[in-house]
Order: sequence, then structure tokens, then C-alpha cells
Amino acid sequence: MTAWHLAWLTALRRRRLFAWNVAVPLLLLTPVALSPAAAPHRVVVYGVFLVFFGAFGSAIPTVRDARGGWLEEMFAAGLGPRRWLLESAAASVLIDTWQLAPAALMLLAATGSINASMHVLAALMAALLMAGILGAAIAATVRSLAEAALASAAVSLGLIHLAGFFRPPRQGWDTLAADWSPYRPLKEALTHGAGGPAPDLGDWLRPALTLASVVALAVLTANRWSRRLRWPANS
Repeated sequence: MTAWHLAWLTALRRRRLFAWNVAVPLLLLTPVALSPAAAPHRVVVYGVFLVFFGAFGSAIPTVRDARGGWLEEMFAAGLGPRRWLLESAAASVLIDTWQLAPAALMLLAATGSINASMHVLAALMAALLMAGILGAAIAATVRSLAEAALASAAVSLGLIHLAGFFRPPRQGWDTLAADWSPYRPLKEALTHGAGGPAPDLGDWLRPALTLASVVALAVLTANRWSRRLRWPANS
């Protein structure tokens, strides 16, 4: 069984958990979408929640599977680390998008910006891919679920800050980092969804190149860093 099929089989078998992962974002973010708070504040809350959802949802299950020896069994059965990373990341992006889409679209409905839905969904998928790769890499550097959660939160907050979520980037290195940040499209799409201007899709080329580079680097080096996920053999 491939990692792709296993991820979908697990998600669809745990129907209660799947429904919970749809309901919780809705319950937490709907008040934000409907609140009179300024659009930038709502964008920050949404951005942090969505990125955390992807990073935590990658790092914590990966640590759990590594600690239980499940990943070692898959690797021993012939599933290469590179294939595992690509298939599990792709499946996680689609599953997480499915679970988060209702909450994301709630922001658009609250502001009457339904025309921004394609921008938001595309940017959300890109952000979840980045968060998923990041979570898998973090899982290879920690040894507990608590460490995975803490590291995911710290690294994600740093990258969200560099994308300009918390404040407009200043001229210089801040602007350069924001221009190339893989989370920049999410910020601009959410801003559009909150009633702001439509993003210039041409400006998304640099974040797309950054994301592609991160994915390529993670895949090319997966055989090396995935060794730290084989806990029964190497712990």
C-alpha cells in the first residue's frame, strides 16, 4: 500500500476525527470572520491558524508513526523515503484543504468576497504544502510529541512573521524576505478575502520558486534525514 492510499484510508476511516477537524476550525474561526475587527487582524488570526494546522498535522503524526515503528516498517517494505515524503505531503495537502475550506470560505462569505475563493484555496494549498514539508523535517529533529509541537509553532511563527503577516515589511531585508516567502500568497489571498485588493498573481512567482526549491531540497535529501525517523533501529 502506498503512502498516498494509506493517508486517505486513515482519514476516511476515522470519520469522527475527520468531522472534528472540520468543525473545530469552523467553531474557532467563524467568530473571527464575523467580528468587527480590522481586516489585518482577522488575516493574522486566520494565517496563524491555517499554517499551524498544516505544520502540527504533519509533524505530530510523523513523530507518532516514527515512535511506533510504523515508518520503519514502511521503509523496510520497500517504500522509499522520497516517495513517502511526496505521497504523504500531497495527500495531507488535499485532506487538510478539504477540512479547512469551510472555515476559509466563511471569511469570504462574511465579507462578501466570494470572488476571492480561487485565490484563497490556491494559496491555502501552497501554504499547507510548505507546512507539511516543514513538519516532516521537524519530526526528524525531535524526539517527542511536545518537542514537535513546540518546534512547529516556533518555526511557523518565524516564517509567518517574515511573510509580513504581523506588520508591513520594512525596506531592505524584510521586503526581500516577504517577497520570496512561501506564505506571502496566503497573506495576500486572505487580505483579498477580507475585503482587500486582489493580489497580483505575477508577484506569486517568487514564492512559488521558493516553495519548489524547499520541496526539491527536502525530497533530494530525504534518504539522509529520514534515517532519524527510524526510531526502533537508531534510537
